[in-house]
Amino acid sequence: MKIEELENAPRWLLDANTIFANVEIIDDIVHWYDGVWEGGTWEGGIWHNGFFECGNWKNGIWYDGIWECGTWENGVWNGGTWKKGTWHDGYWLDGVWKSGHWLNGFWYGGRWEKGYRNKLVPFNTPPSFSD
Repeated sequence: MKIEELENAPRWLLDANTIFANVEIIDDIVHWYDGVWEGGTWEGGIWHNGFFECGNWKNGIWYDGIWECGTWENGVWNGGTWKKGTWHDGYWLDGVWKSGHWLNGFWYGGRWEKGYRNKLVPFNTPPSFSD
């Protein structure tokens, strides 16, 4: 569904710069299924696929997609490709890290190709996160 067709969409989603967004709100939680996020602040919800090209990620759960650039503040990453940007904190469960700045956070699995690591904390048992 297009963002402008949603009922009770949060202001942060309405203010974002997006292209071809396919989004739903289920039980007051934003679900992003596809499209391009070009700028703004993602403040929570569940990302299922698409392109995050620029902006700030405050919190939420990421499932698959391509992260082009931006700032990740907190949340859970579970699959997809990180191309560049700055990671401040959160949980990385799986995916491909191609480049960027990792400042702090927990790493469970995936592939690290290159980039800057400040405090990457490995953990052996992934935490349980539900949608």
